[in-house]
Formats: sequence, C-alpha cells, structure tokens
Amino acid sequence: MRRAKDILTPFNLRRLNSIPCLKAISYTRLLNLSETRPSALESPQDTYSRLVKDDETLFWILQCLGWTGISLLTYLSLSVPYDQYELSYLAHNVAQSVVGFLLSTPLRYLYRSVWSWSGSVRVTIVLGSAILLAVLWAAIRLFLFMMMTGESGLWSDFGGWLFPSLFVFFTWAALYHGIKYFEFLQREQEVAVRAESAQRQEALKRIKAEAETKAAQLRLLRYQLNPHFLFNTLNSVSSLIAAERGNDANGMLLRLSTFLRFALERDDMTLTTLREDLMAVELYLEIEKVRFSDRLVVEIDVATEAYRCSVPSLLLQPIIENAIKYAIAQSEQGGTIRVSARVKDQLLILTVDDSGPGDTQKSDLGPPVIEDASGTGIGLQNIRERLSTLYGAMFFVEQGSSPLGGFRVRISIPASAQQVSAA
Repeated sequence: MRRAKDILTPFNLRRLNSIPCLKAISYTRLLNLSETRPSALESPQDTYSRLVKDDETLFWILQCLGWTGISLLTYLSLSVPYDQYELSYLAHNVAQSVVGFLLSTPLRYLYRSVWSWSGSVRVTIVLGSAILLAVLWAAIRLFLFMMMTGESGLWSDFGGWLFPSLFVFFTWAALYHGIKYFEFLQREQEVAVRAESAQRQEALKRIKAEAETKAAQLRLLRYQLNPHFLFNTLNSVSSLIAAERGNDANGMLLRLSTFLRFALERDDMTLTTLREDLMAVELYLEIEKVRFSDRLVVEIDVATEAYRCSVPSLLLQPIIENAIKYAIAQSEQGGTIRVSARVKDQLLILTVDDSGPGDTQKSDLGPPVIEDASGTGIGLQNIRERLSTLYGAMFFVEQGSSPLGGFRVRISIPASAQQVSAA
C-alpha cells in the first residue's frame, strides 16, 4: 500500500483541490496521516511492554490467568485421577474459580488503601483478610459442591477444603505484594538511571562549555601575538626603506610572508611539537637577521627526545622577540640568544638566554607585561595565561639573570609526545 506522502504530487494535489468535498483537506493533515498511520502498527513486543507497564491492565491479566490456572490445576489433580468427568464436577470447578476471582478482587483495593500504613498493621490486615476470605471461599466451594453434585454430609471434611483455600489466598497476597515491590524497585531504578543520565548530560555540557571557553581564551591570546609581531616587523621594513636598503626590505617582506603563512597554517592548533615551534622561531630569526646582520648570534641546543614533545603554538617567539628588543637592539656590538630544551623528570624545560645589556630593569619581562611600540601589552602574563589554560597548575615560569650576562626565561611544562589538538 502506497503512503500518502508518496502520492502527494503537485498534479494529484490539483486534482484533489478540484473536488469540492476534498478541497478543505489540507496538505499538512494528509502528511500527518501518512506519518501517524505506521505507528499504529505496533509490534507484539511493544504491546507486551505497554501492557506490563500499565498497572490496571497487568492486574486483570494476572487475575484472570491465576484463577484460570487454579481451575486447570484442580481439573488435573482431582477430576482426572478420580474420573470425575461429569458436567456437574466440571461446572463446580469453573464456579469455584469464579467465586475466588470475585472474592480476591476487593483485596487489591484493601491492600492499596493500607499501603502507607505501618508494617505491623499492614501484616495484620493482610493475614486477617486472607484468612477470612479463605474460610469464606472454602465454605462456598463446599456448599456449591454438595449442591451441584448431589453429595451430602461433607461438612465434616471442611478442614480439607480450608487448607488449600488458605494456601491459595496466602499465595495471592504474597504475589500481589511481591509484584508491587518489584514494580516499586524497578521504578526507583528508572528514576535513578534518568537522574544519573541527566547528571552526565549536564556534566558533558559543562565540560564542553569549559572546553569552548578555554579554546576561545587561547584564540584570543594567539590573536594578540600576531599583530604584536607584525607591527614590529613592519616598523623594521619602514626603517629599511627609509635607510634606502630596498633589497633588505624586500627580503624581510618575503620572510615575513613565509612566517605568516606558516603561522596561519597552524592557527587552529592549540598544541604543536617543539620541532615545529622551533621552525617558526627560525623563520622569525631570519627576519630579524636582516635588521641586525652579524650583530645577532643564535644558538639552539635541543635534546633529541625534546623535539617530539608538545608545546603551545608560538610559545617561544614572543620571548625571543623581547630578548632582541631589549638586549640585542640596545647593544652596539649586538649579542647572543641561546634557546635550549631538555627533558628531565617528565618535564620539558625550555630556556631562552640573552647576552645583554644584562640590566633586568630595562627588560619588560620583569613585570608581567611587555610593552611594544604600538602600546599593546604582551608578555609573560600572556604566556602564563596560555599555560594555565592548557596545563592548570602543572607548569612553571621562572625569570632571572642569564649566565650570558643578560636575562633568562625558563619554562617547565609536562613532557608529552601526544598528538596535537585543535582549538
């Protein structure tokens, strides 16, 4: 059978609209009809689950099945062994189950009304009502048996009729309470599972929000670095042009474009390897060597195992830029910048030393901010914020005098060779 959605072509819609009695039917209602009809075809498993979860339906199903089972059990245990196949015996078998069905049904409402009472009172009521109804059912059964089969003088055997009646009603009460407690525990478990699921979803939302916040903070800090470096480099190009050093200015612009291309390709990376970060440093130093020529000496001393460690992207560049600005640029003879990296005690230790002028008061890395020519505040505070966002409290930033005679910055972060992550 084709669904309504499959036949609602524009041509068929025009034909429907041409019929007055169908013109009022909207396209939306037809779509709803096509979507809701398949849901009416409920699978047997879904039907069973729905009935089991419905207390009212479940009670009547079990009530009917239970008393039908008692009739069947009585027939197999009494009628068959004693060859009691007469219609009167079979009718009595059915009648006693019908009476039991009618007598036990009020127990449900009685037990529900006393469910919230104290335990001792409930036990007394449950046992008393079961005994009372068992006595009544046994008497009615015996009376019906004598009336329907014509037998007489059986009241002396009332005890034999009472014992199975007590067993049946005690079992009925036990099964009722057992099923109710099982349903109660099952619902409590469902509530606990839903609460746990909701807590996990909230926790995942918080983690996702925190991760997005950290990523935004890192992007902001990264975006502060690029203009800072760009402003200084363009100032240097302007100075070279003013000094009529056109070739040097052109070379600096080419190196600048290479560096920016390198940085933009990794702009979405929170972490990178130390090897790639040193490549960015070398590109930057190539630009600065155009300005300082032989006055700038660079020494890079990196242990082999340190190259694979992960570091924040462009971590070393602002430190080296500050060393050039406040050490190399202020010395007529120039100076040396040394970059070293070691792995010790599961820590990656990065050190940047410069050779002068050696007066830490002149370096803006002493305070938490570096002031560049444009007035933008970039420095150790920026670095500390990036490291704190990535590593929490698992990092160290130290500053002080360098053996080369100038200033030293040392950074310690966890040594990990994990894959780089995207912000």
